[in-house]
Amino acid sequence: MGFAEVKQHRPSGYGFVLPGGVRVTASADPASPVLRRFFEGYDRAFVLPDEREELDGFEKCLALNATHRHAFGRTHCELVAVLEDETGTLLGGINFLATAIDRAGAPPAAVALNYVYVEEAARGRGLLRQTLSAVRSVALTALDLDPEGPPPAIFIEQNDPLRLTPEEYAEDTAHSGLDQVDRLAIWARVGARVVDFPYVQPALSADQQPDDGLIYAAVDYPGEAVDAGLLHDHLESFFTISVLKGEAEPPGGAASRQIAALTGRTAPVALLPMAPALDWLRMGRGVEGFDSFRDLAREARD
Repeated sequence: MGFAEVKQHRPSGYGFVLPGGVRVTASADPASPVLRRFFEGYDRAFVLPDEREELDGFEKCLALNATHRHAFGRTHCELVAVLEDETGTLLGGINFLATAIDRAGAPPAAVALNYVYVEEAARGRGLLRQTLSAVRSVALTALDLDPEGPPPAIFIEQNDPLRLTPEEYAEDTAHSGLDQVDRLAIWARVGARVVDFPYVQPALSADQQPDDGLIYAAVDYPGEAVDAGLLHDHLESFFTISVLKGEAEPPGGAASRQIAALTGRTAPVALLPMAPALDWLRMGRGVEGFDSFRDLAREARD
């Protein structure tokens, strides 16, 4: 799995040493100092109002490890992690939900990679691939699955450059120092493909709005489509724990609509390559008539 060392410190915490000496410390405990360390960098990295959590939101999610470990008859674990060098300098952070999936022919688990960031001074070191490898292994370990077995599916939300307002596009690009299209290209290089499903992130809190300006992508998923049952189970767990934090959603909300659309579906959900759509944008071709990057990816693929 690409680790020099992997060991479990306690039921809620894990430690890793990646190749090159990068140290990863992960915890599922809302009282852990790992959460505060993670939030230091997170607070700098995420600025758009409907995409970010406050510290108490992360605390609520991690607290659900005590009450929602086996919700829906599936095993879950929400974690935060930090990456540091040998001197303790923060390099990056991760927040993700791991869910065990019992579906024939599907990966054994699904991971919602809720937030991942790399500190500006640490970019260009190849940390993303190492981070994904770490996430895969700790997710399986946290779920009591074989860390040397088949890897979990990984899903991630990304800004949709066709859905952002010019102001949002400029603000996030200026803050991160990375253009929205360039960011998608980085993820495309590690195997991210667009899930061809009308994804909307439910509101993260009562003071926020659902976010329909996101791309939902699967990272290095086996095959050309995602098992619909796996996507249903994954989103049901993700929405309940990481987004809604165990609270009931108002009737007819974004979460329940998407779960209903996947309930009983047998046809797999197609995965769309990003590269053709990214080339389309780089060449300056028009995007009139395309409501989202997902629509563009479907057209550019054909």
